[in-house]
Amino acid sequence: MLHFKVVVVGAGPAGSTAALYLKKANIQTALIDKANFPRDKACGDGMPMKIVNLLEELGFREDELFSAGYKIKGMVVYSPQGDETRLGDPQDSGESKNGCIPRAHFDNLLFQKARRAADKTFAGYRLNNLRRERGKWYLDLKERQSSETLSLSADVVIGADGAHSLVAARAGLLQSDRSQTFDGLRRYYTGPDFEPMVHIFYDRRLLPGYLWIFPVAKNRVNVGLMTRRSKDRNLQRLFDEVLKDNMQVRKILRGARPDSPLRGALLALGNMPGERIADGLLLIGDAAAFINPVTGGGIYSAILSSREAARVAGKALSGGSVQKKDLQAYEDWWRKNILPGFLYAAWLKRRFESQRFTRWFLKKTARNRLFRNFFFMLYGRSLPKHSLINPLFWLRVFLAR
Repeated sequence: MLHFKVVVVGAGPAGSTAALYLKKANIQTALIDKANFPRDKACGDGMPMKIVNLLEELGFREDELFSAGYKIKGMVVYSPQGDETRLGDPQDSGESKNGCIPRAHFDNLLFQKARRAADKTFAGYRLNNLRRERGKWYLDLKERQSSETLSLSADVVIGADGAHSLVAARAGLLQSDRSQTFDGLRRYYTGPDFEPMVHIFYDRRLLPGYLWIFPVAKNRVNVGLMTRRSKDRNLQRLFDEVLKDNMQVRKILRGARPDSPLRGALLALGNMPGERIADGLLLIGDAAAFINPVTGGGIYSAILSSREAARVAGKALSGGSVQKKDLQAYEDWWRKNILPGFLYAAWLKRRFESQRFTRWFLKKTARNRLFRNFFFMLYGRSLPKHSLINPLFWLRVFLAR
């Protein structure tokens, strides 16, 4: 049986960057994923500058990341009644680090670098079971093509295996709460040239979720929705209905044709109750439900959590004990640095369940600079605890252009 100091389960953005941070600290690491890369992932593909900056710290180049992506100049938000709020200008000649990168390309870039860094990589291996015995974790794997089985042991397991995390389930972490999830659908469309702007539509049928149109190339867009699933509606039918009936969506997609199948994903939102640590185990990324409840974005917090998990795990390993108490610094960190922003976003998401409030609020953002600045600061940043009672926060809102 092979033994590793750390086994990372899941090689998406969270797992791959965790492996990179662990190897920077010279920690023996194995990386596991059920897929063979490149592989697709249902997502909006948005890559704001804050993600690019983090990845540059790990040695990625901006031109490398965007070699199959598209730079974005701004954002347009539409209320249920069609009021528009614009941030940025498609004609801006300045350089931008914000953009959209298809996940098939983005995830493969991260995985290939992590594969070269890790001591051992098991791509195409599904985790069948995880158990803790005598102070270690034991992992049973099955190769998906050949059905070959093998077992590993580890001092520390980092769970990065997505919203349906087996690691979280086996460790008894997180309390499944369907009210704290969204369902997402996504399809790519090819058409005439698209302006370098992302579009977000708060269509009344999707509240508190929305439909997005994100350009991933000059002539290709990622079109998707996130909303709550219910027994009385079919999400694919709803997707088609909004594309057909929403006049502003139709205008942007005029002449475009689908070039991929619909793909779905479960989004576990960041205010999901429960801890993210156990003896010798930490959850990061989607497995930890680190997804912004109002935007649906999760890559930024995935990378942040992978960096912190690697730091805390490394310190615990060097101290000779990886019990839960030795990993408490990670639990304290995410509750202080990630959770407050999620709670603010969850507050706004609850307000957006009301079409009346959404119409009023977004109409105000279209006409009032302070509302607009407040919305985009709440929408686009992980706000620290007590931000809304901090005078400096409101000063930034007031001074922002």
